[in-house]
Amino acid sequence: MVIGAGPGVGRSVARRFAQEGMPIALVARTPGTLSNVAEAVASLAVPVVSLPADSADETALRAALDTVCEEIGLPDVVVYNAAVIQPDSPGELSVRAQLDAWSVNVVGALTAAAHVAPAMARRGSGSIIVT
Repeated sequence: MVIGAGPGVGRSVARRFAQEGMPIALVARTPGTLSNVAEAVASLAVPVVSLPADSADETALRAALDTVCEEIGLPDVVVYNAAVIQPDSPGELSVRAQLDAWSVNVVGALTAAAHVAPAMARRGSGSIIVT
């Protein structure tokens, strides 16, 4: 599962896992991004589930994680690749901009991990990678 399945790292990670025959779940904010990454993986003949969700939206992210588990099972690997990346210096961003970045860069990762880690622990396997 790749959360933040964009055209760079997310796409590359999805393709690499698909080359190993793993089913792929893609989560991104926009349907266009999802379809582009899904097309890059489709030729590798593995199941692909694409779900639009903003990682800063707890309800949407948890729903996407639940759908993945229902459709292809508990992921062996969750790659959290969603991020707000912006050049700035300390004190340069407004509090709102800091909170917006924090909600994607940190809170979304914690939400995803908290949602899947207990089931991974019960199963006795699984990895969560944060890029």
